[in-house]
Amino acid sequence: MKEHIKSLDFLRGLAALGVVLYHYSGLLLPTLNPNYLTPILSYGEYGVQIFFVISGFIIPFSMKKSNYTISDFWKNLYRRYIRLAPPAYIAMLFSILIYFSAIIVLKRPIDGISWPGMNLQAIIGNLTFSAPLIQSSWYNPVFWTLAIEFQFYILIGLLLPLILNKKYILAFIISSIIILIGHQRPATIDWFGWFFGHASFFFLGIILFLQKEKVLKGLPFIVTAILLITVCYYQNSMPKFIFGMITFSVILSGINIQFKAATYLGGISYSLYIIHWPFGILIESITKRIIHLHEYPLGKIVMLLFYTSCAIVFAHFFNKYVEKQFLNYSKKLK
Repeated sequence: MKEHIKSLDFLRGLAALGVVLYHYSGLLLPTLNPNYLTPILSYGEYGVQIFFVISGFIIPFSMKKSNYTISDFWKNLYRRYIRLAPPAYIAMLFSILIYFSAIIVLKRPIDGISWPGMNLQAIIGNLTFSAPLIQSSWYNPVFWTLAIEFQFYILIGLLLPLILNKKYILAFIISSIIILIGHQRPATIDWFGWFFGHASFFFLGIILFLQKEKVLKGLPFIVTAILLITVCYYQNSMPKFIFGMITFSVILSGINIQFKAATYLGGISYSLYIIHWPFGILIESITKRIIHLHEYPLGKIVMLLFYTSCAIVFAHFFNKYVEKQFLNYSKKLK
């Protein structure tokens, strides 16, 4: 299983870098959009599907390793919350700080920083990762995936004891496919607060976990995989489907992919993911007033690499001094 984990770090690293390059070369930094690489780097958007398949596989695996039972539901959810939420809150405060700094210095909001206000609805929606569900928006737009992840943690916490019991596995498969078929792909950002529009990727990860644990194997696994892959194809656009299937295939094959740079990025992928949005906006707003390379086509590529490198450095320290502190604390919870 260690080989599989190393491959997952590789995939996480590529996914996180892809999302950053997609945002920086496209919709986030106006001085860089468009550039020669924008059409290619737009595929980085689908790094999210890689994360979803990985979560579907690794979360139940780690729960089983810790001998999870249904009585551990709230404790397990609390551990996941401590692991992910506090670093996200700090990244959110970073966005808020940038917003107010721009108001003070520039006398206007800075482009790219969302501002749902400081009303109770916005605060509760962001702290509970449920903003779209209560008709609010995000302080940090990438948090929509955290909303989906936390909904998955609730679901897998309830289902894991059942799906590890072979007596209930058939009922789980049938009900999952029926539920997935009943939901269309998400069409707008308002859909992002709802889990089942993205659930096919998580379920692909879950059946990989069941196959590795020999709960689902042989012909039953093949039939289940074909059905879920068909549903995934039906629910999603072709690029999403392809990136999901690449991740599924890598995990299924057990291939040991190691590339130091990508593996390193995998280690800081969560920090890079949650801070790259506000950090990119901040560094661009400062740099474009000093350096004017973005006025030239090739200069945009140079600045794209510069901003991305700076984001990785910032994420390194964020991971070391923020994320790892909460990770270590969550591991100490019994």
